[in-house]
Amino acid sequence: MPALIDCRPQPAFIAGHQTGACSLPAGELFLRMQELPRRSRSLSLCGTADSLAVARAFLEPRGYVIAAARLWSKAWQEQLAQADLLETGLNRVRLWEPSALLERFVTRLAPQYGLQPGSGLDLACGAGRDAVYLAQQGWDMWAVDHSEDALQRVGRMAAQAGVTVRTLACDLEGAEAPLPAFGPASLDLITVFRYLYRPLLPLLRDWLPPGGVLVYQTFLQGCEHSAIGRPRNPRFLLAPGELAAQFAGFDIWLDQAGTLEDGRPVADFVAAKPQRR
Repeated sequence: MPALIDCRPQPAFIAGHQTGACSLPAGELFLRMQELPRRSRSLSLCGTADSLAVARAFLEPRGYVIAAARLWSKAWQEQLAQADLLETGLNRVRLWEPSALLERFVTRLAPQYGLQPGSGLDLACGAGRDAVYLAQQGWDMWAVDHSEDALQRVGRMAAQAGVTVRTLACDLEGAEAPLPAFGPASLDLITVFRYLYRPLLPLLRDWLPPGGVLVYQTFLQGCEHSAIGRPRNPRFLLAPGELAAQFAGFDIWLDQAGTLEDGRPVADFVAAKPQRR
């Protein structure tokens, strides 16, 4: 089913919109593009003539397929009302998706092992889908990245989702001791996606208390031979079994090779720091 996006300014959306629509004003698409669904999902747009034109000009060159475009009108609003498909107010429809590994962790692994939400850190968070998703599940989240622009996107995304995510700008590979906000055993969960800087790995062990969990996914050797062909620098590619070796002594919940939608091979790794005996 196509994702339904209302491209009108937010006050117009609040006054009345189709049930199930997500409010993404055309003029905000660049700032909020991280809230779009995957390109494999087609879009159904609704808006004024101007907003539809702006949305098409932004979305189509980026590979999105627009299955339908509906011009908002008084007659259309009345049809929606008669069909009981008209809503008012600001809803929080989510079109974007977190990492598949993170969804598996939240919906299957955490319940299986009895893990309850606590304090969490998303390291090298990018635009923040995973941090916001975890905050929606009750985690008290930090999102850390070197990019101020990325962290601003995290803040906007969290606000739209109705959750709070604290952000911290940090050069993770700089000369200074990284992330002074965190100390030994200060985090119940650390997530890292598509990022590898090996000198940080011992710190991750230190920041987790007994029972704390690491969720890590990044590129495996062989990625350089994929259709995309990057990353190809060995510094950014894991050897098979490398994370299990780095976190020897942890209780491993998951350690397997996976594949991203674009075909690149990744390591999917979830492990808990052992409880003191």
